[in-house]
Amino acid sequence: MTTNDSRLSRRALLGGVGALGLTGVVGACSNEGRGGNSGLNNSGNQSGVRPAYVPYKGVKPDLDGAEYNIPNAFTRYPANPVRAIENPPGDGKPINVLGSTNTPVPPKLEQNRFWQELNRRVGSPISVSLTPSGDYAQKFATSVAGDQLGDIFQVGGVPQVPQLLETKAADLTPHLSGDNIKKYPFLANLPSVGWNSCIFGDKIYAVPVPRGAISSQALYTRVDLLEKQGLSDEVKSLDDFLELCKALTDKRANRFALASSPTLFVRNMFDIPNTWSEDGKKLVSYLEHEAHEEIFEFLRKLWSSGYIHPDAYSGQQVDLKIRFGNGSSPLVVDTFSGWPDYLQTAVSDQARIGIIAPPKHDGSGKGKIWLGGPTSNTTAISKKAEGRVESLLAYLNYLAAPFGTQEYLFRKFGLPVVHHKVVDGNPVLTAKGFSESQLGLKYQADEPWTIFLPEQKGNAEVQFNAMKEICPDAFANPAAGLYSETNVRKGSQLTSNIDQVTDDIIQGRKPVSAWADAVKKWKSGGGDKIAEEYAEALEASR
Repeated sequence: MTTNDSRLSRRALLGGVGALGLTGVVGACSNEGRGGNSGLNNSGNQSGVRPAYVPYKGVKPDLDGAEYNIPNAFTRYPANPVRAIENPPGDGKPINVLGSTNTPVPPKLEQNRFWQELNRRVGSPISVSLTPSGDYAQKFATSVAGDQLGDIFQVGGVPQVPQLLETKAADLTPHLSGDNIKKYPFLANLPSVGWNSCIFGDKIYAVPVPRGAISSQALYTRVDLLEKQGLSDEVKSLDDFLELCKALTDKRANRFALASSPTLFVRNMFDIPNTWSEDGKKLVSYLEHEAHEEIFEFLRKLWSSGYIHPDAYSGQQVDLKIRFGNGSSPLVVDTFSGWPDYLQTAVSDQARIGIIAPPKHDGSGKGKIWLGGPTSNTTAISKKAEGRVESLLAYLNYLAAPFGTQEYLFRKFGLPVVHHKVVDGNPVLTAKGFSESQLGLKYQADEPWTIFLPEQKGNAEVQFNAMKEICPDAFANPAAGLYSETNVRKGSQLTSNIDQVTDDIIQGRKPVSAWADAVKKWKSGGGDKIAEEYAEALEASR
């Protein structure tokens, strides 16, 4: 990168904050939008920059997901968890963090026992500036322009991300490349693919927050309600799915089969590729798949028949969980990572959750879901804090301590009695524990996701088996972890336009034929350029 490339325009930063820099996710709901999962590893493998991968083996899982590329599952927390980190990672100085949140802001430090205890265990006072995820891109851009990023910051979606990191972030390469990362064993435990989002020009500028298969979306079902009606959760075709939705809908009882439009689930029945597909050295958008008109005709039928909740297009994400939890909508599409939330919102202790695997639309076999992206977001250390890099990396290493350790137990469940109760030998968060612990820690650094659902016995096994069935064959996004400047600048508006046409078609405000024209506009408005940039980045990464 030249000196000129590194100059950051305040106008460019504030003018491009509408795009979150998603790795190719155009028109699709994704957990990756929290901080702009954007990266370009153009030669990290060849140069030896990529950090070594050293998986943690301190605790044997009850259900091992390695063979299936899914998270390990545990049915019980170890009775005597190991202490993984002997000395507090902090250096006694304040650690200022800029990040996002998807939950209500926690009580202030003075009224927050969890926060106070975290500071004691870390050995440095933690100051966290949290912004709702939907507003984080604007907050991040403003912080960059005002030179107020803090010591640690969640990388947001703004233009010129490589240049921004070169200018504003500490170079972590000497500390994390190759075997150097072994000084931070729990960062070394992060899957290798996650570092794609952190390497620019043979330098490491950030730490990935891993997700992967757990962020894949699937169709949740209330098994208990289906059984009450004598219905099977085995769906073998598009027609089967329509009949199930019909049977579950009872407008007089204010029950609608689907909490929201099952657009992705239906696409899964037609083997629509995950965002992009490779055609030689070119990338082709899923938007161009020929099956879309048939898909929209089916979705229109679900809507016009009243099988989708009438407030599906006017509520918030949390409303989906409420409808599912109170039984007014027994089916909903969401990520596997949302399972704990669905358990907590269920109004009945007898509620049982399951997953319906997508069949092929014509009944000829199994459909394929979309594999979740490898990272949720990335976290960088400010260049202003270069003198404290080792201490700040030690702090991130602490936050990534894996399941089975004392550090994980505290980070996720706080103090016994104060923040969690013990049920059948397992920690279960109390309302106070949930409220006080929402410091956005899991978006600063985290371990590879572990399936652990102590809220209700048996759920860890159910989720693991569901993922085991459908995730190994899932479609991966070939552009996951790559960077497109055009996507950062224009992707958000292009996505918004396509989403609006999608909603209009499903609700009958526009004909199905409007889709072809919308895709043409998407391509000419920047979609083709995004495809070119991702294809170039993909080729360079090999």
